[in-house]
Amino acid sequence: MPSSRHYYAIWVLTLLIPFYTASAQDRGHFVLDPGHGGKDPGSQRDGMNEKNLTLDLAKRIRKVLAGRGHSVTLTREKDVYVGLEDRAAVANRIPGCIFVSLHFNSHANRSVSGIETFYWPGSIEGQRLASYVQGELGRRIVTRNRGCKPEQLKVLEATQGPAVLVECGFISNRWEFQRCCSSWFKQVLAEEIAQALIRYQKLPKNQIPGKPAIIAIPVSPVSSDL
Repeated sequence: MPSSRHYYAIWVLTLLIPFYTASAQDRGHFVLDPGHGGKDPGSQRDGMNEKNLTLDLAKRIRKVLAGRGHSVTLTREKDVYVGLEDRAAVANRIPGCIFVSLHFNSHANRSVSGIETFYWPGSIEGQRLASYVQGELGRRIVTRNRGCKPEQLKVLEATQGPAVLVECGFISNRWEFQRCCSSWFKQVLAEEIAQALIRYQKLPKNQIPGKPAIIAIPVSPVSSDL
């Protein structure tokens, strides 16, 4: 027969389970989408493919978020092709999650540089999330701040919850390419994006803040040879 101590332990666990469940919900769930993959390499330069950069970055962000008690899902864990609607479907299966698609940019004009964040036109929550991501990146990364922009991107349209797409730099720009390939820079990106997601997740859902102040703190000398 179970002892009174056994029943007491069950009673305590019954009381605590709702608190653990609420705590997990409060921390939120994040879906990270490493852009491209498999047969779709994305932008390319000097033997480096965008698909590898985005996967590396996504895993770094996941590690930071998981270290702070947040649950994270990646739309791909390795170098495989995943369709845009399938990427969105991963997020749509998780109620209340926040979706972030990660990319690195390219342009025919190699002098073009900067970081920008896109959201679906008319999405208030998307715009709010984009403003936090863009603002947080601007705190430590010296480059052109290309701002938050509405854009009709398929992966954002197909995602039901708050969703943004972050372009983390132009690998067509020689200086930014060198940074984007470096471990230290991808770690800075990971830490700042994770911090932005945490700050956004903690906001009351009926609060629509203005754009955070953008403070640029140099982390690497800027080369004039672009």
